[in-house]
Amino acid sequence: MDAKLKSNMKLVLFTFALILGLWFLKIIFPVISLVIIALLIVYLILPLVEILVKLHLPRTIASIIIFTLFIFIILLFSYFIPPLIFREIRWLAVYIATDFRQYIILLLDQLKQADLILGTNIVSTLTSAAISYIESIPSYLMQWIGRAHYLQASFLGGIWSLLGLFFLVLFLLFDIDGIKEALIGLFPPRYRNKAAHVVSVVDDKVGSYLRGNLVRCSLVGFATGIGLLIIGMPFVVILSLTAGLLNIIYNIGPILAAIPAILISFTPSTPHIALIIILYAVVQLIDIFLLAPVFTGKAVDLKPVTIVFAILCGAKLMGLLGLILAIPFTAILKVLLNHYYFSQMNGEKK
Repeated sequence: MDAKLKSNMKLVLFTFALILGLWFLKIIFPVISLVIIALLIVYLILPLVEILVKLHLPRTIASIIIFTLFIFIILLFSYFIPPLIFREIRWLAVYIATDFRQYIILLLDQLKQADLILGTNIVSTLTSAAISYIESIPSYLMQWIGRAHYLQASFLGGIWSLLGLFFLVLFLLFDIDGIKEALIGLFPPRYRNKAAHVVSVVDDKVGSYLRGNLVRCSLVGFATGIGLLIIGMPFVVILSLTAGLLNIIYNIGPILAAIPAILISFTPSTPHIALIIILYAVVQLIDIFLLAPVFTGKAVDLKPVTIVFAILCGAKLMGLLGLILAIPFTAILKVLLNHYYFSQMNGEKK
């Protein structure tokens, strides 16, 4: 009876401790997110600091120089790009409400008059539903602009969090190696080699993926924008940004990015749909055979299905932060499983 009572007490205490831990984790989650974002920024710009250190600059001075350059680039990007995006979204809302809407109505009317496959009632229902949906798109776009302005204001309102993020990045740059050694030192001596291996895997996978994918997606977005500009496509900023952002999703992302451009190309005074398809196909081929091997290589080495599943799970659990962390985190898990689990299983079988 005493043993059973002790077992029940342990179960109750464990459940209580678990609930308390989850509650505490929820409370401090904004702080954890801030630290994770700071680490991601450090992984992006740390190689530049290391280059300056190799040129015999003190680490503190090198960190300050690269950090200042990073802040300058962010401010420059924030000053020029958002106004262009908002202007094109307003233009897109007007375009959908006028030219695009008229073209779709004309197309649906022709389908209704042909009446080759579907019945008249079905075509009428589809026509009214399509027109209603198209008419609602401009209002959704304008609502999105309002929310974006609200988010921008709330972000600027959290100035203390922003300053905290900047100081975290700066101090991590100052002594990232010391922080790693201190983290490894928290483990018992017999586990420190394994802990050091895990830290090296995290360094390799997260750093390589973030830096390589940032360059790769930026080049894809830039190449798409230049191509669209040359052939005279409207909404170049939105379409090129969409191509660059969605390119993070291997194989599927470029197809999704091409859909808005293809839909717009159906309307008059836009380039032919064949030009749009050829442009996106050429950029994708360059990405597959040139950019991906050079800038990412084996940093990820995951199947497309695994990548899509990881991105969906990460976005569901942690939003935008989870979307960024999903692929490198999955790659780290794969390496650790191969190293510590599957290799041991193969050894036991042998």
